[in-house]
Amino acid sequence: MNHVARLQSSAEFGSIYERARLILADGWPVVRLAKSLGAGISGRSTGSGITYTLAHTYGGGHRVFLVGGSTPASLEAAAAVFRENGWLVESEQAPMGWLGSADNMRELAARVAAFGADLVLIGVGSPLQERVAVSLLSAQGVTAVLMGVGASIDFIAGETARRAPKWMQRLGIEWLHRILTDPGRLLKRYVGDVVPFLRVVRQSHANSE
Repeated sequence: MNHVARLQSSAEFGSIYERARLILADGWPVVRLAKSLGAGISGRSTGSGITYTLAHTYGGGHRVFLVGGSTPASLEAAAAVFRENGWLVESEQAPMGWLGSADNMRELAARVAAFGADLVLIGVGSPLQERVAVSLLSAQGVTAVLMGVGASIDFIAGETARRAPKWMQRLGIEWLHRILTDPGRLLKRYVGDVVPFLRVVRQSHANSE
């Protein structure tokens, strides 16, 4: 829902979406809107779910580059899970502000290219992770699949307390759990997303009539 809301006001974010080869619905409001408009979509495809599946599926020597993690220790713990399942792993924790440097971004792109990454999972939050993906997409020698995965690296590291219980995920109220665990950051964001998202709902149904 946050992405739908942001797309209404950010030309930059819209240009990033135009570069994407695959867009998945991570959020029940978006899924329900899509279904109401007749889209053939069965449910959410969450970054955390996809990352978990990848980390626990035999990698067969494929190369994954992890960008993010709240601490160096959590990043290394996540990398260890991938390695245990047959992935070759390189990583960059990218602490706060690190990705704001053009030199650091060039260094990251060079490392991704030199590693020959098949997959880059970027878990530094939106819209920064989308900006990083576009930068890597345009970098020489980078041929990997690039995916924004939010807090998924920390989840893989075992910091499961930050994710909603399974029953909340099934009921589609994971957003409530996130607000309760980080109200200072997320309450304002979620509330601010509601009005622009409802405008999109109304306009979408009007256009479909």
